[in-house]
Amino acid sequence: MTTVELIYYTFFFLSIIAFHIGLWRIFEKAGYVGWHALIPVLNYWVLLKVVGKPKWWLILYFIPIVNLVVPFLLIIEVCKSFGQTGLGAHTLAMLFPYAYFPYLGFSPKMQYKGPGAIIYKGVRRSMGREWGDAIVFALIAATFIRTFFVEAYKIPTSSMERSMLVGDHLFVSKFHYGARFPITPLAFPLAHHTLPVLNTKAYWDVIQLPYFRFPALKQVKRNDAVVFNFPEGDTVVIAKQDQSYYDLVAMRNGQRFPADQITVRPVDKKENYVKRSVAVGGDTLEIREAKLFINGKPADEPEKIQFTYRVVTSQPLNERFFEQLDLRISESGGGGNLPGGHGLEYYINASPKAAEQMKQMTFVKQVDLIQGNKSPEFAKGILFPNDYKRYPWDLDNYGPVWIPKKGATIDLTLENLPFYRRVIKEYEGHTLEVRDGQILIDGQVATTYTFAMNYYWMMGDNRHRSQDSRFWGFVPEDHIVGMPWFIWFSRELESNKGYFSSIRWERFMKLIQ
Repeated sequence: MTTVELIYYTFFFLSIIAFHIGLWRIFEKAGYVGWHALIPVLNYWVLLKVVGKPKWWLILYFIPIVNLVVPFLLIIEVCKSFGQTGLGAHTLAMLFPYAYFPYLGFSPKMQYKGPGAIIYKGVRRSMGREWGDAIVFALIAATFIRTFFVEAYKIPTSSMERSMLVGDHLFVSKFHYGARFPITPLAFPLAHHTLPVLNTKAYWDVIQLPYFRFPALKQVKRNDAVVFNFPEGDTVVIAKQDQSYYDLVAMRNGQRFPADQITVRPVDKKENYVKRSVAVGGDTLEIREAKLFINGKPADEPEKIQFTYRVVTSQPLNERFFEQLDLRISESGGGGNLPGGHGLEYYINASPKAAEQMKQMTFVKQVDLIQGNKSPEFAKGILFPNDYKRYPWDLDNYGPVWIPKKGATIDLTLENLPFYRRVIKEYEGHTLEVRDGQILIDGQVATTYTFAMNYYWMMGDNRHRSQDSRFWGFVPEDHIVGMPWFIWFSRELESNKGYFSSIRWERFMKLIQ
């Protein structure tokens, strides 16, 4: 951790402490128990009483998107309850609640006037006008914070197990890697690419701004966890939005989908993914027998890296077995009898450490790392660079691949063109064609190419269950969204337990490594 990062982390957590201390004093001024400000959900319940909102508002705390706006509405209502009705006061409270709430709580001048103290220059506004103004202001503030500072993100798949779990809710820092100015500025607030319920586009792409990023605290380094826009998400099959369009075309032997079955998205409206940057611009990457090498040297592996193992046992595995090794039952398959009564066969996702622990168990007869999957799908070219005849690679034996670096110039040939075709055409906006054995860029014969951006190679920690750069190649720097910062909520989605029993309390406020 750099000195600058340490300063920012310290400031962030001190801000959280200051906000809750201020809320404590606000509760006391309003006649409620102060320490209730420190208890999640309970503090929201008490705050509703402080500002005079109905009890059913508690439901809004658990509704996605709505729960991003309501806190800003409540901040405005707290200000009003202390007689602070001006636009300046509301703006300060919205942007700097960690300073404004302590001010309301500790300043002798600030006295609680009771819920519903909504008087503007002596004139009471209608409820509709009052709430309309508050909602508009809250949406503006929430959108500003979400765009340039911090955005909430939910882990949807197991590709980063066990570093990040399905059901983890993260805060993603936009400013660590430099906040990206919106490329598609005309969009509905707090929506990404699709409007909930209506299931229609949440943006208008008639205006597209050039890529611009504010100064960063740090650059993307090897082994950083990164949230980014899915590179191949420019074209999406409407009925299968969770799959790569280009993979789907490959599976259809090159047959494209009709125009009415697809949609095209701009860079900043592509789906958000989270992976680990295992290689950066200028690196050469290779995978040999499931081992990652960067520039010819073994790469540092994430602490919680996982692979798929074939496990043979003499007895059925139960839930206690998976709990003991901190493994997920849903990540395993099999359990069938082997021919000749030679035991039961399982396919289990586990770390190398857990695999060694399994080998020591008396009822485990065999533990083998699965390597070299050469399924028929791979032969159809779904692995990057989508040329299986020339590059017959698999997930565990892959490369070498050179990662493009800004300002670097390469000799461009028909042999290496498959690696950089999409970079030249889609990411850096040139025309490209091959005519009479020659490569033409923007209509001119090209034997070299100089890259305009840095690129990254992203892989999941769950190496055998991750759709990553091995399938779709490089991630351009203009696709970088932010850095996963810390987990603010986590719950087992695939558990049979009750809601509160399935909450992973030990992951609250956990920093992402």
